[in-house]
This record gives sequence, structure tokens and C-alpha cells, in this order.
Amino acid sequence: MSFLNPALIWLLGLIVIPLLLYVFRRKSKRFNVSTLVFFKTLAKEHQESAWLRRLKKLVSLLLTLIIFCAAIFALARLILTTGTDDEVRTVVVLMDRSASMAVEDEEGQSRLDAAVERVQQELLRIPENVGVALIAYDVRPEILQPRTLKRRELVSRIGELEVRPMAGNPEAALESAGVLAKLETPAEIWHLSDSPGPEPESPGVVQLEHMNVALPEPVNVGITAFKVRPVPLEHGQFEAYVQVALNEDAPEGEVVPAKLEVVVGGVPAQLRELELLPGQREGLVLKIEGAENQMLRLQLKAEKDVLPLDNVVLAALPATRPVVAAWIRPDPESEPVDPYLQLALNSIHDEGELEVYAGTPADWPIEGVDVAIFDRWLPEDWPEDLPVIVLNPPGTVGPVAARRLENGIPHDSIRVGNEEHPLLFRVSSSRIALTQTALFEVTGSLEPLWIAGSEPVLAAGEVRGQRIVLMGFTPGQSERLPLLASFPILMGNAVLWAVETSPGLQRRFREYATGDLAEVNADTVVWSQWEDGRLKKSRTTVEGGLIELDRIGIFETEPADESVPRQMGSAFLLSANESNVRGKPTTGETVEIAEPTRQSWLRGDLTWLFLALVALALLVESWLFHRHAVY
Repeated sequence: MSFLNPALIWLLGLIVIPLLLYVFRRKSKRFNVSTLVFFKTLAKEHQESAWLRRLKKLVSLLLTLIIFCAAIFALARLILTTGTDDEVRTVVVLMDRSASMAVEDEEGQSRLDAAVERVQQELLRIPENVGVALIAYDVRPEILQPRTLKRRELVSRIGELEVRPMAGNPEAALESAGVLAKLETPAEIWHLSDSPGPEPESPGVVQLEHMNVALPEPVNVGITAFKVRPVPLEHGQFEAYVQVALNEDAPEGEVVPAKLEVVVGGVPAQLRELELLPGQREGLVLKIEGAENQMLRLQLKAEKDVLPLDNVVLAALPATRPVVAAWIRPDPESEPVDPYLQLALNSIHDEGELEVYAGTPADWPIEGVDVAIFDRWLPEDWPEDLPVIVLNPPGTVGPVAARRLENGIPHDSIRVGNEEHPLLFRVSSSRIALTQTALFEVTGSLEPLWIAGSEPVLAAGEVRGQRIVLMGFTPGQSERLPLLASFPILMGNAVLWAVETSPGLQRRFREYATGDLAEVNADTVVWSQWEDGRLKKSRTTVEGGLIELDRIGIFETEPADESVPRQMGSAFLLSANESNVRGKPTTGETVEIAEPTRQSWLRGDLTWLFLALVALALLVESWLFHRHAVY
């Protein structure tokens, strides 16, 4: 036995009022009157026996107390349980509201709407005394309703759920649901999602029931990866990598055609046609021509596509400032400047990609630079706060362990350690012939990229968070290296890769995944989203300088102070798990909640019983008072 509103039980203390009125009731007084017929007739009503009068007064008191107590129990909502200790006391409803729950069937019902309808039906089957909690999750779980016995409030919260274009994190959500369920056991967790449920566990105080609301054979083509970058040494040229995938549970053996439309600045630039098989991923490299900060839109189209959230990517072509480099080499009077290295750095400078401060060891250190290029010289105190490119190192300093070769060793060819490394982008390694002038050790995370004989001549990697590039050759003494375009490209790649993660070069335009938290410098953010075939703008208010990226599109801050620069960024879904829309399994995943066993009618919420008891007591008391004059 329990009460839904136990705070009203204190009203039972007011019963003392009718008891006091009964005990200390006023007694009738005796008066001498004339023997009139009226008084004789009135006296006949009091000529019954004394015990009968006491009985009627006691019945009147009992009826008053019954009305009083029944009304209080009805307000406090007494719950009577007749089950065993194994009966469920708590149900935690765990609702998936990630992007894939926006998948719609032929009637236009989303998976989230189907899940809401399903859980509302299941809630009708459980007794009123079972507490229910609600948790919704996407990237992170959120407790929308703690354990409550008020079903109307809970159903209202469930009906307000909306899909959020974010990836789902069911592991964290199940962990949170388990913590909440264990507060009042035995308990059940109802997990409603379109993805396969976790592996069944042994029964315990908390039982997990997975209800799958997926479609039987959905077809979804989505963009799962995207990255755009400027092409080194080519002004106004950009390269974008795009990965397109078809979900695994699409109809087996069926080829799904798709089209990828590329729009730059509102003008269609390219159209790619694809044919995908279930589970296939296709990577594309797009050559894009445009201006910095110009809007880039990628839109994927396919017939029978059930999820539109992963079909659009909005971004801005990256805008970068020139890299500031300090080129430190020996005094030209003692050792002449390598003309081919100088020519390579000048070619990068002419393209607006690099600003070079040339100096001698006497000028070091130089403030305000993004990368240091040490040519045939190393400082005694190794700089740990900026990336370093070392050519022909003369000795050992810091993480560089090297020794110079007085007489260079020519090599007609080299072997490549990792062709996919960014330093070797567009570099024709097969045509390289060079002269090795230094030996160095590859330690830690340094990776050999060029190997001449058995020794590395080019290596790159990170040591304690610092990016380092080592080159054990001299361009001026090499045979074919300085005559090829590969060496200027190699130097440009080395500079861009070294400063890629430098905080001083972060662009105003940044890329995020939906669900991330971004720091902004204004109280108002303007969003640009692609909806219904056109670009729509909306404004949101930011509190505390932190915004949750809960939509797909481009955002820009509006600082109140004009001296504060505007921040721009883009939010993408780009989730392989969400784009891989799963189909409904034939067996083993969908759980039907069993019908509750039939119990006695005298159980659960007995408010109706107490209200009926109050009405009956009022009728009986009215009959006694007005028909038989019981006072």
C-alpha cells in the first residue's frame, strides 16, 4: 500500500474536530411549559429508548468519519498492491532521437513518431503505481522526466520529442538509464530505437527490453566524410574529398544510382553520377575553383532515399593567411646559400603561401613566426613551441640525433616509406636522385618517408606534440632533385603540414560535427541552412559563450563590438553509423511486452472506490438526518 500524493495525509489530523464535537456536544435543557397539544406531539419523537438514540448518534458519527477519511484517501490517491516482490516498480523509457530516427515510411511517419506511438500503447498496460522515467539521447543522454507516477505529464513530454540531426551514442544512454533504473528496483528499461539492440544479459534487478522500430528494407545514400583544402602553390584552387555510402540493409544485389551535385557560390560547378551496392563506400576527389570564403554546397540525390539529413553539406572555401617562416642558415660569408632551396622558398612566397624571414644564427630566436627552417644549423636550445623543418642537420640537439657526412653519398633512386603521407602529395618520388649529406636516427613517432640505401633521408612526425621534418640531403649537390618541380612542392607540403595544427593559423571558418559545443564571441549567431530547395537564415541567442551545434549548416557570429572579428563555422552530420540505416530484423530484436497477469479488482489506484464510498455515505447520512431525524 502506498500513496501517490502522500503530502496530503496530514489532513487526517482534522478528524479530531468531529470527534470533539461529538464528545462535547450540548445537552438538551428542561423547561416547564404548559401542556399544549403541540408539545405533546413533539415529545412523542423522543419517547424511544435511550440505547436506540445513542446508536443513531454513533452511526451519524461513523458516517461523518467515513466521509472525511474517504475524501482524504481519494485526494492522496491510495495505491493497493497485491503482487509479489518481483513485480516491476520502475520503467525507464529510453528514446533514440538521433538523425536516423527521421527515416520515414511510405505514409510519412518517422521512426521517432512510430516509437512514440509504441511507447504510449505500452504505458497503458502497466499499473498506476509503477514509476516511469524518460531519457532521450543523441550524442549525449538527457533526462527529460525523472521517475514519476503522473502519467499525463510523462505522455506530454514524450509527445514533445523531436529528431535532432546528430549521431547517436546508445552506450552512454544505456549506462545512464541503468543508473536511474537501479534507484527503485525491480525495474525495466524500454529501449526504443531503429538500430540493433545490445547483446542480451542475464536477468537481474534491471531488465532491458529492446523495441526495434526500423523499416524492413530501407534504402539510404548519404555523405559520410568531407574535407576541403587549398591546393598548394595554386591560387584559387581547392580540393575536396567526399565519401558517399549506401546502407548495408538495402535490398541485396540491387544497384542504387545516385547523383552528387557541387555548387560553388550558388552556381552549379560539377555533377557526379554514382552506382552503389549495399554497404559500398565510394571516395571522390573534387577539383574546385573559387574564392576564399565562398559558399560550397554538396547535395546528394537518389531515388527511394529515406534520410535527407545526410544528403547536404554546407561549407566555405578555406581562407588562410600566409605562413610566416624563419629560415636560419649559416653566414653566407662562411658557407654559400643553397640557390635551389632559396628558389623553392621564393616560389612558395610568390604564390602568397609563405612569408620568409631569412637570417643567420646571430638573429635567432625570431619572434612571431609559425615555423622554423634550420638549414645546416641547429640552435643550442631546441625550440619546443613551434614546428621545425631541418635540412642537412650538422649534429644532435633536442629530438634530432644526426651526424653530417663530409663527402656526400649520391643515390640514383630512393624507396618510399609511405606514399600516402601529405609531404609526398604530388611529388614524383620515382624520379628522385639526390645526394645524402647527413645521417639521422628515426626515433619516437618519426616516420621515414624516403629511404636511400638502408638509411632514411626524409622523415616526418610528432615528438611530444611538436611536428618535425628531417631532410638528410642537400639540394644543390643532388643530381636531378633541384631540376624537378617536386622539390618546391615538397618544401611547400612540408611547410603546410608542419603548421597544420598551429593555433595561430586557425581559420575563422571552422568545421564541427553536429552535437559539438563551440565557443563563440557574440550573443547572437546567424545560421544558414539548406531547406526545401533554398537557403534559409535564422538567428539564435547564445548564453555563456557556448553553443550546441544542433543543426546542419553554416553559422556566423554577430558581435556587438565592431572591433571583434566575426567567427564562422559549419556543422555536418557525417556519421557512418547514422547513414547506415539498419533494417528491422526478422527475429530476435523486437520485444513484445507481455500482457500483465490478471489481478484482483481491488488493487492499484483506489480513488474511484473512495469517491464511491463518500457518495454512499452522504446518501445514508442524508436518509438518517432528513427521514428519521437523527441529531
